[in-house]
Amino acid sequence: MLAFYWNKFIRHHWDMVLSAILCFILASAAGLGAPLVVKALIDDALNRNDLSYLHIILISIVALYLLRGIFSYIYNYQMSKVGNHMTFQMRQQMFEKLQRLDYAYFINTPPGETISLFINDLWLIEQAVALGFPDFLIESITLLSIIAIMLYFNAKLAVITFITLPFIIIAIGHFNKKIAKFGTLVENTMARLTASLHQSLLSIVMVQSYVREEYEYKKISEKIRKASADLLKVQRLNAILLALVEFLAAMGLTIIIWYGGREVINGGLTVGGMFAFLIYIINVPTPVRKISEAMTRMKLGMIAWQRIAKLENQVSAIADGASELPAIQESIEFKNVSFYYNTRKPILKNVNLAAKRGDVIAVTGQSGAGKSSFANLLLRFYDPNEGGIFMDGVNIKDVKVSSLRSQIGFIQQEPILFNTSILENIQYGNAEATRAQIIAAAKLANAHDFIMELDKNYDYIVGEMGTRLSGGQRQRIAIARAIVKNPAILVLDEPTAALDASAEKLVMQAIRKASEGRITFLITHSLSVLINSDKVLHLANGSLSDENENPQINSAAQTLSVQ
Repeated sequence: MLAFYWNKFIRHHWDMVLSAILCFILASAAGLGAPLVVKALIDDALNRNDLSYLHIILISIVALYLLRGIFSYIYNYQMSKVGNHMTFQMRQQMFEKLQRLDYAYFINTPPGETISLFINDLWLIEQAVALGFPDFLIESITLLSIIAIMLYFNAKLAVITFITLPFIIIAIGHFNKKIAKFGTLVENTMARLTASLHQSLLSIVMVQSYVREEYEYKKISEKIRKASADLLKVQRLNAILLALVEFLAAMGLTIIIWYGGREVINGGLTVGGMFAFLIYIINVPTPVRKISEAMTRMKLGMIAWQRIAKLENQVSAIADGASELPAIQESIEFKNVSFYYNTRKPILKNVNLAAKRGDVIAVTGQSGAGKSSFANLLLRFYDPNEGGIFMDGVNIKDVKVSSLRSQIGFIQQEPILFNTSILENIQYGNAEATRAQIIAAAKLANAHDFIMELDKNYDYIVGEMGTRLSGGQRQRIAIARAIVKNPAILVLDEPTAALDASAEKLVMQAIRKASEGRITFLITHSLSVLINSDKVLHLANGSLSDENENPQINSAAQTLSVQ
């Protein structure tokens, strides 16, 4: 376990850890020296009846504990820096890893579980590294030092005193195994609780509109109860262990009082030596308790690391290409594209199509026909199982994902806006965009007029997920964000699904203006959107069908031919 923590965490900060340990050794030496001063006080100063010698001893005690306090402060501060710096780096690395994972990971993993890794699990690792590892190492040195000093002064008395020590070590080992087992339960339960809480809060509008507050309360309360019960099991075992350790240490204290008292009476031990021994044995439970707590922290930290390691070991199914995708000039082609998820039943099968710059193409079909999969493949959230997608003749699997997605403006059915200003939400599409470019994009998206009517205009804060704006306003902000990116391809998923007639008209006008000189795909069920498209791609059972097989398509729309 020590080797694990050294290799994974401590080795990377060895200089700070070493300086912290040296400070603690000095602090510990000052603390261990205090009983010797007490011995000198009783055996020498009081027997001499020398007040000046008494003052020197008292000053020595104050100086020792002052030094102990100073070095303890430096130690605690240094180890806090190590723990803080380590978790800072790990959070950065974990977030970077998350950014590189493919879409499938986020579909299959509840966000709350991932959030739990960032909060609960990293906190346990920080506790293990900043407190557990150094406490185990240092308190072990302290305990061994106490044993060595006691053996030096009176070996026979020390051996008798530590009769209970093997029992303490056995108890620690036994209980730590049980604590580790329940610690795993606690971590898994906390992850599920965080996931449920996250989902419940995101769905608060639906919860309240369906008057399901009581149901959500009972569901979350049950998970809180389970987490609390599992945590209580760990705390109960830890409490039993601490009580048992203190009881066994007290037995050692009883033995020293009995045997040491006899030695003093028989002249084999001085009163000062007896008091020094008593102070040392009284101090034994502290390092033993801290060693026990440190082992518990390190066990829980290892459990947390195992959960984080699952994230670190995730391999993205989307392999990045080696070259940059040149600016798309002419066309997109799907050649014999077939796609399925975990089953052999294809979502898309043998799809062939060609689209050129300036085309506005509606992608329609019943639910489950493969419309969303079409968009996911275009953005390389997934790769085709068969066939390929080509842009100006270049297979998109051969180019860097970032260079592909940088040329696509994707607008979801429920546009995601951040809880910041309108200007920053539009600028998210292009961090280098000037205010003038942002305003120009907003005008093209039919958003400028309503923005100017808002308090603070472009500096208006839209609220969490854009809740302070209407659906049509959010959609037009999202279109402006895509426009300022200046992509060669626009992909809009159900752009007018939740809009009234007037809002739909404004959004469609914005789409038509934004689509000029671009290849635009509109994933939709709306007949009005179909009519406003240049071509219609109808998906039925994963395949393209012609106009006669799709009575919903208005005759004004042209059907994209199957190649």
